[in-house]
Amino acid sequence: MLKNIKFLGVIAIIAGSISTLLCLIPMGFVIALPVGFIGMIISGVYVFIDTKTDLNKKKITPGIIGMLLSSVPVLFILLFTIIRYFKN
Repeated sequence: MLKNIKFLGVIAIIAGSISTLLCLIPMGFVIALPVGFIGMIISGVYVFIDTKTDLNKKKITPGIIGMLLSSVPVLFILLFTIIRYFKN
């Protein structure tokens, strides 16, 4: 079970990294948002299992890192919306 959970953490970080990198490509948001959503789900499952079984004693786990990386596309869209709102 421990190997499965570590693998889930690695997948969460990879999905978050891919969604973050896709934000740097023009029109990459079309792909970044679904990948980020999948990364958020995987990270949420990891954090749930981790807190339920107390596997990690650290404050920052792969699930938290994956969740932060997966939320970057949404934060970029929010930032662009705010910038556009205040320009007008």
